[in-house]
Amino acid sequence: MREARRDAASPPEEVPSSALRDARRAMLGVRSFSVLAALTLGLVTLGALVRAHGAGLACPDWPRCFGVWLPEMDLRVGFEWTHRLVAGSISLLFALAAALVLRDARLRAAARRPIALAFALLALQIVLGGLTVLLGLAPWTVTAHLVTGTSFAATLCWIALALRDAAAPRPRPALPTGARRAVWVAAALVLAQITLGGLVSSNYAGLDCPEWPTCRDGVWFPSLEGGVGLHLVHRTNAYLMVLAIGVALWLNRRHPGVARPLRLATALVLLQVLLGIANVRLGLRIEVTGLHTLFAALLALCFAAALREVRLRPVGGDGTRQRVVIVGAGFGGLGVARALADTPVDVLVVDRENYHAFLPLLYQVATSGLSAQDVTHPVRSILRRLPNARFRMAEVAHLDLGERTIETAGGARIPYDVLVIAAGSTTEFFGNESVERFTFALHHVDEAIALRNHVLECLERASETEDANEREALLGFVLVGGGPTGVELSGMLGELRKHVVPRDFPGLAAAMRVVLLEGRDRLLAAFPESLCRRALEQVRELGVEVRFGAIVESVDPGGVQLASGDRIPARTVVWAAGVRGAKIGASLGVPLGRAARVPVATTLQVDGHPEVYAIGDLALVRGMESLPQVAQVAIQQGRRVAANVQRALCGAEPLPFRYWDPGMMATIGRDRAVAMLFGVKLAGRIAWFFWLVAHIVFLAGFRNRASVFVNWIYHYLTYDLGLRAIVGRTRKPPQGDAQRGEAERSSSKPEPDQRSSDAA
Repeated sequence: MREARRDAASPPEEVPSSALRDARRAMLGVRSFSVLAALTLGLVTLGALVRAHGAGLACPDWPRCFGVWLPEMDLRVGFEWTHRLVAGSISLLFALAAALVLRDARLRAAARRPIALAFALLALQIVLGGLTVLLGLAPWTVTAHLVTGTSFAATLCWIALALRDAAAPRPRPALPTGARRAVWVAAALVLAQITLGGLVSSNYAGLDCPEWPTCRDGVWFPSLEGGVGLHLVHRTNAYLMVLAIGVALWLNRRHPGVARPLRLATALVLLQVLLGIANVRLGLRIEVTGLHTLFAALLALCFAAALREVRLRPVGGDGTRQRVVIVGAGFGGLGVARALADTPVDVLVVDRENYHAFLPLLYQVATSGLSAQDVTHPVRSILRRLPNARFRMAEVAHLDLGERTIETAGGARIPYDVLVIAAGSTTEFFGNESVERFTFALHHVDEAIALRNHVLECLERASETEDANEREALLGFVLVGGGPTGVELSGMLGELRKHVVPRDFPGLAAAMRVVLLEGRDRLLAAFPESLCRRALEQVRELGVEVRFGAIVESVDPGGVQLASGDRIPARTVVWAAGVRGAKIGASLGVPLGRAARVPVATTLQVDGHPEVYAIGDLALVRGMESLPQVAQVAIQQGRRVAANVQRALCGAEPLPFRYWDPGMMATIGRDRAVAMLFGVKLAGRIAWFFWLVAHIVFLAGFRNRASVFVNWIYHYLTYDLGLRAIVGRTRKPPQGDAQRGEAERSSSKPEPDQRSSDAA
């Protein structure tokens, strides 16, 4: 999660359209039936515990005996009464939710059939429950009760999926006949497995096999001379089921909508088999039966989702497919591609680099905490699992909206039906030529590498020079901008001065100076005031000098000149005071908004061109101009664009974008951070821990996550930044000392046209 700045003011509330009202009503139904499905899973688990404990083990006279589970004046509620209470609550809540859905004509058309099936299963469940009590836990009633309960949970899942389709309609790509049949066969084996499991457990639990689970002879598992018993059939069917699910997953691997629930089903069935083997071999506690049954019910829900997808997909080919071109492989662009993975469109991602950069961690590359490879991941590797997505490495030079084509710098023309511009942003220098020429930006991997090399070279030269003024300038590090980037970079430089410089460059730590300049009266202005004060305290604890109300007038090779007349000697000046939209926005031919950003409607469409969307740092959403330019906004906008593309293919009108703010965070250094997560203010070590977890989760690729985690553990244990090799620079001939300052800046900084990042 990119540490965010909260909106200074909430966007004005708009009158919702009929489509928006319908979508919100449908999503309320989705949440309601999802909760009911979860409660039903708990009910199925409770039923397994009641069956296991009640059938002759803990309460031999079950269901008339309640001495153990509900003693007099004891507040402890037993399994049986809890089971009854939950069952009654589910019945009432289901009736209420179904009535609300059936009142709406649109939702009724989408979900009336699964609701009718659920009512039938609920009625059958109640009848079977009564028969189970009256017949003294008859094996067939127990098994039927388990199967209908699991089927009821699967039907609730089916209702939720039907309502989700009503809220977000999407076309489904065609499915081959073999892939379809494989899912049906696997589903049949799953149903047989649940039925056999109910028969095995009910017959073992105190009825025909009093020594369960150690009994292996008798009626249900006879010797080789007799027939094959239930246990052997159950175990054999389990192996067949594993094979069938594997085949179904393989045949549907290029159809994400079917493959996703099948992947989860594969994991569940493997856990189920391992648990069953352990239960038999080790004689585990009887409560394991509940966990075993819960996995089986979850497996049924997975197949309910897969079967519904299979049933709704056409057989054969998709015919002519629209082409969606995405400019930029950042958070927003990849979010669109992922969300369109199971849509009958062809997706092409175009980016000038062949990697996705995790921009929130660039400052760690610049301070030797991480390598450039740790925060980058090949785009082709990310798109590998998306069957309809392709990548093209090219720089977009021009957009022709009339002809619906984009032109690359190499002269190639790429046609599109839908265009998504997620080209990101670049550094804003506010027209100050000296700032642009003599400062380092931190908006691209090349810039981070150049800054790291420059910082290390300054330390090396400071250790050699005898000139006090030269040493003062070489050890002066000025950061302009008190936002997350400036605060994080200053914190890392403070740790470098505190832990690394004294060991590698004895005698330089005392002379090293880190100055953070902020034009306003506090750091991290988007955070609550209490967290701003805490951040200031933590920054100063690392020896960073913070100046408020400091306006930079000019920068030269020797330092920074402030508007107040003060001058700060420094060879290293990092500009983190603002960003502007990427220059490709000017190619759209529309008047640009603040910071060269493209004005778009709330549906994220460019005015006059409904087939063109702009998202991420480049987009200026009407009515939400103060949205933070962070990864979470770009990701959520990418999902909304994908949903609107799908709605357009179904003939539905687009829905407006609404930002859900999960919070914001900024780290200052080791055990130092501030965070505002879901309205909760955090500071210090706990905020730092949440920052670590969030950034590892959002990194692309397992290798990157593992490498970053190992580097952070190494840094935490050793107080060392281990990636301090000066690499990637171009060798220059020797120059005079008077020329070195300016030459270093011009040779180590990337060219101006390289600063624009296509990552959102």
